[in-house]
Amino acid sequence: MSEESDPELSSVSHDMKSPLTGIQMMLHLLQEQKVGPLNEKQLMMVERAKADCDRLVQVISDYFKD
Repeated sequence: MSEESDPELSSVSHDMKSPLTGIQMMLHLLQEQKVGPLNEKQLMMVERAKADCDRLVQVISDYFKD
């Protein structure tokens, strides 16, 4: 599917990615320990969540590009 050819697809893609962008930012702040220290297990969980979020953004991008 192509976002360029269908404004509705572009809107859906944007609506799906927008909340993920906020989640990515919060996870980045946690990962950088900007909101306080994390123990090893917490840091590992944040890194996994960030990787999963990044992967989901990529899946959405890939789906709506072709």
